Amino acid sequence: MVSLNLNQRKSGENRLQLWISFAAIMLAATTCGQRPGSQSNSPRTLSLWHSYNNDETRVFNEIIADYQKQNPHIKIVAERVPFDGLLPKLTSAAIAHRTPDIARVDIGHIPRLAWGKAIEPLDAFGAEKLTQGMHRIARPVASVLMPGKTASEIFAIPDQLTTVALYYNKDLMAAAGVAVPRTLSELKAIGKKFSARGKSSKALAINSSLWWVMPWLFLHEAQVLSPQLDRCLLSSAEAVATLKFLRDLYTDGVEAGAWLSGAINPDQGFMTGRYAMILSGPWNLQTFGKINFGVSLVPGNGDVKSASNIGGSAMVVFAASREKQESYRLLEYLVSEPVQKKWIQGTGQLSVNTAANRAMAASLSKDLKVFLEQLDYAGARPALPGYDALESIVAPYLYAALDGSLTSREALERACADVEKNLLGPNR
Repeated sequence: MVSLNLNQRKSGENRLQLWISFAAIMLAATTCGQRPGSQSNSPRTLSLWHSYNNDETRVFNEIIADYQKQNPHIKIVAERVPFDGLLPKLTSAAIAHRTPDIARVDIGHIPRLAWGKAIEPLDAFGAEKLTQGMHRIARPVASVLMPGKTASEIFAIPDQLTTVALYYNKDLMAAAGVAVPRTLSELKAIGKKFSARGKSSKALAINSSLWWVMPWLFLHEAQVLSPQLDRCLLSSAEAVATLKFLRDLYTDGVEAGAWLSGAINPDQGFMTGRYAMILSGPWNLQTFGKINFGVSLVPGNGDVKSASNIGGSAMVVFAASREKQESYRLLEYLVSEPVQKKWIQGTGQLSVNTAANRAMAASLSKDLKVFLEQLDYAGARPALPGYDALESIVAPYLYAALDGSLTSREALERACADVEKNLLGPNR
């Protein structure tokens, strides 16, 4: 038997209450803080909050300046907000009825804002057509199934999508005489060969949070929740097989136990040569610059060529905005092909616009092209308002399965029971 961390359980419950409270606050803001519509011939001011880094902000400001030149009747007031401080600031702004017209938010926050009626559904403005020119994963991550509805609605326009792929240390792989694995079977086989060398370095290191386990779940064709968000699917045979596979990697010495409390995390261990392979995203391309590394697709499994998870950010229009149409026009501009080509050129990053990526393919680094391909095999996290609570509830059960305190089946059955009772049940 495993003694689950009660603090983690309470944290999950507290997070659930947090999003419910947040939703209530935002609903009050939208119902009590509505401002009258502006006259069509009046000067229009759009307020926008974002969390871009220094280089991104420089390019973004240039793009905004171009838009204002083309639209002299529009004044855009863009404010940079630290990523970690964005949700608290939005909460305070909602209480004071001072939400911006537009904000750039983590895609994981979209369902919470939508269920709280804080942001505007964008289908009526043409979002369906707009997302057709974006990567195929854009629409799923921007859509939310609202209570009582049978079809999802688009509540955001993604501006940045990211995923994880397999980083590998070329020197460590060469010293072990192994090739980059293309399948999970190859990963397991070379991992055993790698560990048999008796060196201090291990073949693979993983994170054990739900978001980081998702690529492995998707490789086994497992899902977390049902499409209607009313059932937990983590107790399925596919999900159980996933956790058993990861547990076997650890017990066979392939995986380093980087998920254990107090262990060196995958990024740090990769940089110091302790781990030969990790899953990570394009945000670490510069960080790992001193290492002789390569990037490859996450190894496949049978008919599943590869799989990964999805992260990123999106622009939302607040329901209290008096300039919804103008706000949407700005979002259309920001993700258009010409603007996104400028974004690629200025930041060296991938674009959400598929035509822009094709047009600028020659300027993309070899590693970025791998991430672009990896996006084709990425799956979205559940679009649930209480996603943070989901992570907190499931985390101790994943840990218990990996360290052997519970069998994979026992851990995931208990996880699903907990999710059903404390998260999905109250939302029904």
